[in-house]
Amino acid sequence: MVRQSLWMLLATFLFAVVALLVKMASDFYSVWEIIFYRSLFGVALCGVILKEKHISLATTHPWRHLIRCAIGTTCITLGVYTLSVLPLGTAQTFTYSSPLWFCLFLSISAAFARQKLEKPLLFAVAVGFGGVLLILRPDFPEEELIGAFAGVLVGLTGGGADFMIRDLSRHAEPPERIVFYFTLTGTLAGLIASAVTGFSPHTLHGILLIIGIGAAATGAQLCLTIGWTYGHPLLNSVYQFAGIPFAVIFGLIFFGESLDFISLLGMAIVTLAGMTASVLRIQAERRPALSNVKNSS
Repeated sequence: MVRQSLWMLLATFLFAVVALLVKMASDFYSVWEIIFYRSLFGVALCGVILKEKHISLATTHPWRHLIRCAIGTTCITLGVYTLSVLPLGTAQTFTYSSPLWFCLFLSISAAFARQKLEKPLLFAVAVGFGGVLLILRPDFPEEELIGAFAGVLVGLTGGGADFMIRDLSRHAEPPERIVFYFTLTGTLAGLIASAVTGFSPHTLHGILLIIGIGAAATGAQLCLTIGWTYGHPLLNSVYQFAGIPFAVIFGLIFFGESLDFISLLGMAIVTLAGMTASVLRIQAERRPALSNVKNSS
């Protein structure tokens, strides 16, 4: 199980490659075009998987899918825009703040249900948002403020999308169907918006980037599925935050991006707090199951 979690590390690396290629592709294509081409790969792959596994497209939870797709498509749209205007490491840090928002949503849900609140989890979330504030300090470049605000919304909508995936899974919706409708929504939204704004002319460089984005994203999704299916949940939660240092290294190598100490400190805090919050959440969700096992024995 521990060794299988290395698939999560590989998935995280490939997602960082996707972010790198998306940033490069933003010089050739609009945000909506990138979303269209990236989602098109996903919907084709999911269609094949659904057919092979004989999974129907029919669902008894259309509204839940609609909410998840709307939030998720908003998230990737903002994510592509953020990558086009911010340093790679900074943009990815905002993306990886989504577990903090997810844990915050869980805590709010628990409060409404009058369930016990996990104080260590809330503390980790608060510390993580402190790291975000360090990145968004008063001297943050003015020309990047809109991108930074979009980055914060990426984390927020990413956490909301994860929350809805969890909700759909609890209603016995297969992951293949969830991903299919999500990628289908991205494909349609990207196609319609690109048809309105106009498609960019293709170049060999641009085509190679689009193919790379699709291949890396597909590989990342496959590795992610293997990791979560067979790997150790706690290790998976830690490994997925390797995406931030991967992005910082890629930004330095390919774009000559250098970050000041305060930004790096903020990234480190978000990374450590996100890891801690994710681990605490998984442990909290395991307790009832372990308690039931002990009681039954």
